[in-house]
Amino acid sequence: MEVGKLLSHVLFLLIAIIALIVYFSFVGFRAECKEDLTGSKYSILSNLKNCAELCWSKNDFGQGIFSEDCFLIKINSSQEIKREEIEKFFESYVKIYFESIENNKNYQIKVRYNSTGKEISLLIFEVA
Repeated sequence: MEVGKLLSHVLFLLIAIIALIVYFSFVGFRAECKEDLTGSKYSILSNLKNCAELCWSKNDFGQGIFSEDCFLIKINSSQEIKREEIEKFFESYVKIYFESIENNKNYQIKVRYNSTGKEISLLIFEVA
């Protein structure tokens, strides 16, 4: 009888550990938004996508009632990135308000939640 009790306690502990592992794999390891980027277009676009998704989720996936500037990101790309490439990379709720990112130029991109349009806006500013 003692073996049965011990086995049930071990099984209960094992299920609790597995549940914690599953929980932290889904919730605990969120993507981050790096705010100073240099490099290839794919590393820049993937980070911008993380930033847009974080801003979207922070604002209740388009249900937030206030507009908000989420991130201001410094960018210097080693490759030109055209608007069409950027639009293909993002979800439909992300709107791009610039034509391209030229290579080896310093920019700042603002990631902003727009509550009136229920969108994430990407706005660009060239930095001297």
